[in-house]
Amino acid sequence: MNNEKRLQFIGSIKNDFNCPTDPHEIKKSESIIEIYDDYSEGLYRIEENDFINVIFYFDRSESYDLKGPTYDGEVRGVFASRSPRRPSSLGLTTVKLIERDNNTLKVQGLDALNGTPVVDIKPYSSFLDEAEMEYERGRFLRNSPRADVYHLIKARNTKSLLTRAGEIHGHYCPGLSLGVLASTELMNKLSKANDGLEDIIAVTETNNCFSDGVQYVSGCTFGNNALVYRDMGKTAVSLVTRDGKGFRASVLPSYRLILESEFSEYFSLFNNVICEHCRDENIVKDFKKAGMETSFAMLSIDLDKLLSVKPVNIKLPGYAPIYETVICGACGEGIMSTLSTNVDDRTLCLSCAKSQYNELNGKGITTGTKHILT
Repeated sequence: MNNEKRLQFIGSIKNDFNCPTDPHEIKKSESIIEIYDDYSEGLYRIEENDFINVIFYFDRSESYDLKGPTYDGEVRGVFASRSPRRPSSLGLTTVKLIERDNNTLKVQGLDALNGTPVVDIKPYSSFLDEAEMEYERGRFLRNSPRADVYHLIKARNTKSLLTRAGEIHGHYCPGLSLGVLASTELMNKLSKANDGLEDIIAVTETNNCFSDGVQYVSGCTFGNNALVYRDMGKTAVSLVTRDGKGFRASVLPSYRLILESEFSEYFSLFNNVICEHCRDENIVKDFKKAGMETSFAMLSIDLDKLLSVKPVNIKLPGYAPIYETVICGACGEGIMSTLSTNVDDRTLCLSCAKSQYNELNGKGITTGTKHILT
């Protein structure tokens, strides 16, 4: 007995995208889903949902490959990717439901072209969908831990990037926003995903809040040896490939005038809490609130009013060397051989030898005291 049933089209999608386009760009715009009259009754109470899952048919996808490159540059099987070129030509996207007007739905976040047939619609359920989605996301991110970040960069979703950067910075501030904006712009110009293997290098010229935004968005950190710190005292960063070619973003001096004129409350609180070290509980609370509001508001300012972005070709250090680990003859801890010293024929760490050391702190690179541990 043949139980196969013909695929039903229940409606179609209307938007301004008629030709294949970067899906990240399409998702930024609103789309209209028109449901055919025969199925309009099925929309009853759909407006009670904030998000819906839309299943649609890739009607302009003529062929498929079982394996090929994805947007983040990795090669995957078609069933391990979101490629529109699929054996059954079906797509699934979770979108925000803005409003319903009879048999039409206005949505945002849909990555389908104008005229695409709609196969089905289901309400998004955190209970039914989220656990599975998180599981699939976790499994995917084990091999590509920055895949989500890369997609946010491609979509220029600076709000989500700033939210995540705040997790490592501890609070929101204009400096963090500038680091996020600069790195998002430079990563898109490089158009290359970062796997943390020193093929993309960030050269930062400051160690203030800006650099935390750089580290999160670019994926270049001190830990993976892809962040080079040059003690220049400038709020600027260069993002380059291993050949030294790339782009540099520097904060325009006029940025501070924008901060003073458009965000005067934050500027005043900044002087109290940061410059004068006021730790009054209420003032600090107001400072954090103003910092959050100011940081996210800055994301809407024209980039050319905040940053100067230019191509660069700079000289880079080589790949990070692997140094021998030696044992301190006094404390017994392992130390990098290049940072050990010899005292009375004994190999000692700088702490036990009471030797000077270099320190990166709020003042930049300084020379530390001669005794670290007690």
